[in-house]
Amino acid sequence: MIDKKVLLIRTVGNFLILGSVTAIIFTFWPVISAFSKNTVDKISGKKYEAAAQISTTQSFGSLLGKVDPNLKILVPKDPNFSIIVEKIGADATVIANVDASNKQVYEAALKRGVAHALGTAFPGQPGVSYLFAHSTDTIFNVPRFNAVFYLLKDMELGDRIVIFFNGKRYDYLTVEKKITEASDVSYFTMKTSEQILVLQTCYPPGTTWKRLLVIAKPAFVAERIP
Repeated sequence: MIDKKVLLIRTVGNFLILGSVTAIIFTFWPVISAFSKNTVDKISGKKYEAAAQISTTQSFGSLLGKVDPNLKILVPKDPNFSIIVEKIGADATVIANVDASNKQVYEAALKRGVAHALGTAFPGQPGVSYLFAHSTDTIFNVPRFNAVFYLLKDMELGDRIVIFFNGKRYDYLTVEKKITEASDVSYFTMKTSEQILVLQTCYPPGTTWKRLLVIAKPAFVAERIP
């Protein structure tokens, strides 16, 4: 017969292992979910496109009768301020003027969508428009915040980013992707007469070790860059 003490230890051990596995899955579920969806989209050939207008779900192609069954039109969550990243199928509300130095303020904003850093430019204005998604002090806080930017690592030069702001659509094209230290604030403080859009997420996904930045410029400017 198995000793009762041994049986108890095994039972407790099994519960601890199960609890640990459950906690890990819960912690990284936003990452797992985002990556799984992206993999399925690639296999199925699914593509995303921002709506041509805020009030419509039709693309230019569909208006011509050329309907692509693998194409999903993304309508902005909020016509006042939203972001759509076609490459990764991201579609989220943007919360304006979020103090990136105030943890309580930015955590509240990140539960609702993507944050626009206080003091940075708005779309259509000269300067840097800085948008950031999840930003946590430990990996165990990751599930509390949206995972909309987890797939920014897949962005490539020329990929389109669409911002809807005050009822107008602004198109940007990716011109650079870089990994920086978590303490890097150079784009926060940059002074420029250009219109530059910066998207920031933590890197690697689900950690706070470094930052991944996607830098984009207005499409009419980026298209002239060799």
